[in-house]
Amino acid sequence: MKTAIDFRPAPAALPPFDIHPLAWLRQQPAAPQSQRPGSALYTLILVDEPSLGAGPAILSAQASGELYLSRPGQPALATVPARAQGQVLRFTDEFVGLAGHERELLLFQLFHPAATEPLQVPAEQATDMAFLLTSMQRQAAGATLLREDLLRSYLKTLLLYCSRLRQQQSPPTPLLQAGLLGRFQQLLEANYTTWKSVAEYAQRLHVTANHLSVSIRKETGQPASEHIRQRIVLEAKRLITLSDVPLKEVAYQLGFEDVAHFSKLFKRCTGLTFSQFKQQTRAQYHPLQLAVA
Repeated sequence: MKTAIDFRPAPAALPPFDIHPLAWLRQQPAAPQSQRPGSALYTLILVDEPSLGAGPAILSAQASGELYLSRPGQPALATVPARAQGQVLRFTDEFVGLAGHERELLLFQLFHPAATEPLQVPAEQATDMAFLLTSMQRQAAGATLLREDLLRSYLKTLLLYCSRLRQQQSPPTPLLQAGLLGRFQQLLEANYTTWKSVAEYAQRLHVTANHLSVSIRKETGQPASEHIRQRIVLEAKRLITLSDVPLKEVAYQLGFEDVAHFSKLFKRCTGLTFSQFKQQTRAQYHPLQLAVA
């Protein structure tokens, strides 16, 4: 018997991208630990001279630094030195728009919950990271054409630099190969357009559907069904954000033969109809295009 997916209203939308001094983050209220994977923020904190608590706001090109990464639900400042200064960059899953191998490499492995130690940023890489941060700050502060596209491009490049540091400084065994969560995430990424129930994943993982849901909830705070639903909805959001595709085409790409069923699922997950969400996304991500139109 297939485990039913529990549909509940999505939380309020979060800023898709922002970048601030580390001091700003310390003044913000703690983020809820129950934020959903598909809508909550991934956080990168680049610290310059953490032991001294002094230095420029952006990682300098002359000094090595440290990189702290936290995934949705993890406290961003838990291990950051109290006197450290640097930059905080936050983004949502749908904003960066990753899929396939890029998503596994730049989100699952880079932000794996087992990877708790900060990454050391050698001086030779600081110059490139400083340039990327400065470029993102400039784009985020303005309202120029292709602003989001440029931000997304810079962000992916920065994540690639971070991923290379992770691979250089972590054990050679891929983080995702160990544990039920990693194997479930890999299966989900490869099969979310065809497998829609917990039971289908549990069968391939040689566990019961209940054991899979309980185990995934224990590690992430959400059951397996939530991850399945959020991955489907995330891809729908990504398609809407990156291209002007109609409802029928999105439903088809996500493996739904019944467009009405997909439309109902989308509304229950986001609180908006497909058309409403598309209009809201255009206003949020492409304000200049609306102004010209």
